Amino acid sequence: MRKAKNILLSIFAALFLSACSLGSGNDGGIYRSDDGGKSFAPKNEAENNKAINAVDVLSLAINPQNGREAYLGTKASGIFKSENAGDSWRQLKMANLTPVKVYSLAVDPNNSRTVYATVFLGGRGKIIKSSDSGENWEDVYTEPSSSTLVLSLAVNPQNSDYIYAGTDQGLILLSENGGETWKNIHTARAQVYKIAVDYFNPQIAYFVVFGNTVLRTDDNGKMFHDLSEGKQFNFTGVDQIRNATAIATDPGKAEWVYLGTEGGLFRSKDRGENWESVKVLLKPQEQAVRGVSVNPQNSDEIIFGAGQTFYKSVDGGQSWATVQNDSSRSIEVTEYNRQNPAMIYVGMNKR
Repeated sequence: MRKAKNILLSIFAALFLSACSLGSGNDGGIYRSDDGGKSFAPKNEAENNKAINAVDVLSLAINPQNGREAYLGTKASGIFKSENAGDSWRQLKMANLTPVKVYSLAVDPNNSRTVYATVFLGGRGKIIKSSDSGENWEDVYTEPSSSTLVLSLAVNPQNSDYIYAGTDQGLILLSENGGETWKNIHTARAQVYKIAVDYFNPQIAYFVVFGNTVLRTDDNGKMFHDLSEGKQFNFTGVDQIRNATAIATDPGKAEWVYLGTEGGLFRSKDRGENWESVKVLLKPQEQAVRGVSVNPQNSDEIIFGAGQTFYKSVDGGQSWATVQNDSSRSIEVTEYNRQNPAMIYVGMNKR
């Protein structure tokens, strides 16, 4: 553990302390592991002798067809793209404007040249779309008020014409034609913070309603089910459902879904009808579980972040290995390279 820390710190100092940083501080940005999460190194070099080691990461999307192509959404500096697995980044533009906050990113799993982002741009919450891998963008949805935001987005993995989005006013939106038009399919009681779609049956989708509940649809949004009502739990109460901070479906098992909360990690094997607690190395309420991901080639491998610590299990959550990140910022997102799951990306955010 100490050796990994020393390696990380020495690489960080050698590469980035002499560069001009975007933002403030020097312990943010993106980290990458090439050994399955045993060690991480910062990957924050940007064009024009700049660095992104000061940016706060809100979202991260890895091209599912090319894991060396990555998109990074930030809290104050817009979207960055890497074509060499994070070894270097460049800031993307939209009509000579840079989106400020980038809450969610998604790469079309069937056509990786198509990328979506939910952003705050020009004083409005928007969904923007690129059809040429981020070189040019078009506005495909705009919030009606300058005080409202689009926070979350997910693309159907089998039919990418279907796209879900969620707003801070609780609206769940659906496009059935690749973002050309949208309709309001449900109004939740609070902001729709995260969205996850089942890989095997993408008519099933989950929506984290911040501080309130998790909703599920089984029919592309025609009906919604509240997962905090009338369910069986083998942990105390439904407060964990109501305090969800992360959600992930299992790429290898139908109807399996993981929920990161302020009180730990939980798993359902039946679309959220029943839940079990996955024992992790955290005390309840110690740190919220964020950035939950499941290895796309091995369902027994689960990763997440809590505070500055990266957690990984290779036995379905029975035991865990940890790597401490020497940063004042917290792990916000984790992502696998789908072609090479030994390559893992981690994004940092100041909370």
